[in-house]
Amino acid sequence: MSQATAFSVDVDREYSKTIDFLYSFERFGILLGLDNISSLLSALGDPQNRFQSVHIAGSNGKGSTSSFIDAIVSLSGYSTAIYTSPHLNDFRERIRIGGRMISKEDMVKATEKIRPLHDPSRTTFFEYTTAIAFDRIAAAKPDLAVIEVGLGGRLDATNTITPLVSVITDISREHEDYLGAGIRAVATEKAGVIKSGVPVITGASRKEARDVILSTAQALNSRVLEFGRDFKGVRTTLDSFDYISDEMTCAGLRPAMAGAHQIKNASIAIRVAQELIAQGFRIPEQAIREAVSKTQFPGRFELLRRNPDVVIDGAHTPEGMRLLKSALTKLYPSQRPLLLLGILKDKNVETLVHTIAPLARQVVCVAPHSDRSMEPEALAELVRAHGVPAQAADSIEKGFETLLAHAGKNDLIVAAGSLYMIGPVRRACGINDE
Repeated sequence: MSQATAFSVDVDREYSKTIDFLYSFERFGILLGLDNISSLLSALGDPQNRFQSVHIAGSNGKGSTSSFIDAIVSLSGYSTAIYTSPHLNDFRERIRIGGRMISKEDMVKATEKIRPLHDPSRTTFFEYTTAIAFDRIAAAKPDLAVIEVGLGGRLDATNTITPLVSVITDISREHEDYLGAGIRAVATEKAGVIKSGVPVITGASRKEARDVILSTAQALNSRVLEFGRDFKGVRTTLDSFDYISDEMTCAGLRPAMAGAHQIKNASIAIRVAQELIAQGFRIPEQAIREAVSKTQFPGRFELLRRNPDVVIDGAHTPEGMRLLKSALTKLYPSQRPLLLLGILKDKNVETLVHTIAPLARQVVCVAPHSDRSMEPEALAELVRAHGVPAQAADSIEKGFETLLAHAGKNDLIVAAGSLYMIGPVRRACGINDE
């Protein structure tokens, strides 16, 4: 074995041990609060204060919007970093610098750097991994980092940054065990990312959510720019739209990602670009056009194969599922899809099932790769209650194989219900994300 090969094997081994170590913190579950993460970051030298950022909260569209922003800024010639969750296959997908995952070696080194600083009795998985992300981003010194909230906003570990712009995408009922019941409670947690004097861009459509965001921003003297009021995206053809605001118009934009909701996500990202321009960034229109036309985010109404068509969508909130249903009825108006469905038990399961199940001809229920997964047979019972044939499968892979065996070349297979299904379904279609 050569010296280089031996080094590679050692790094792979240490990286595997590092990931096992990090996942051991899942035993604490989700513990919202800023005291612990603030103490940990302070011990690290407060890396979150050493880079400029945009902070993205919301129930739907965070990942796509973050990707659009990252692409616009990067294509304008600036160095970028992005922190998102969850990942599909490799944890390092969460932390990308200059469009690339951080190295396994950097991941191991950052984890070891933080190990003597953390409190082993209470540090959560997301707190530790956020500390890793902020440490690596600060070391890379990007011109801008795009930071996506993990859960909620007000008490999320990422809410230790003071960004150039705060973003709140659309809001729907989600994670109500942690964020509170109803739109107003959820919006209150999301609005917790608003900082004094920092502009806020939002795609929130419900009056209750808008009222919370506007009142919070007013109290903090933060200007709010709303989709549909201060800027908009107007569909002009099935696959193009015009972006319009008082200061800018971009006609004939063609997003690579399908669905009317991506017009909204792209428009929010363009409005962020306008705010960055006002703060000194030089972002040409061509960078915006190219970013919109090229940005892809895995698992967002993604067509994985043809004959039969296989579409994966990570819709896991009521609003996200309604958007998926709308996209399916517009793009596949004559189809009743075969549905691969997996949902986490802490989601609004009955609403999700009620929204999507009646559209399907047949449903196979599976468990997403999470310890919070709903039992497939229990999920199948809910589907059958809507008069739709449903069965449970032992794994995502087996469920997909079952539907594939039943599908003709003109059929449509849709996988939905959880972000934790995206990686396995992509691999089942021969797509390697490594």
